[in-house]
Order: sequence, then C-alpha cells, then structure tokens
Amino acid sequence: MPELKRAFADSLRVRRTKKHWSQQQLSDASGVSVDAIGKYERCECSPNLESVAKLAIALECTPNDLCTFPDFK
Repeated sequence: MPELKRAFADSLRVRRTKKHWSQQQLSDASGVSVDAIGKYERCECSPNLESVAKLAIALECTPNDLCTFPDFK
C-alpha cells in the first residue's frame, strides 16, 4: 500500500521541517538513524512501532499524528 508509506513520509517531513530540523537533527533527538529517516521520507521502507514512538516523542506529537492515513473506500 504505497499510499500509506506516502502519508507517513509526508507527515514526518512536514513535522520535521516545521521545527526547522534537518534529518540529522531529528536523528539526534529521536535516536532513529539518519539513514532510516531518509528512507522513511523517500518511502523506501516503513518504520517499526518503536521508531514511530521515538519520532513522535522527538517531534512533540503522538504516534497517531504521524500515522494519519487517507480514508479507504
């Protein structure tokens, strides 16, 4: 389901850039590798639940905020 990866990638990128953070800064704040963050934002892979939680804490949002997916019909 590529639309799920795209929705997560877009949400992650928007929240990161609103904080004026580079991928490296988000990596430093979350403990998630900068390589992984880049792959998430390029839709090359999906994060596990632990990574979603770490990213949400660093970005001061909930995991649900990062995982707001489009409606399915």
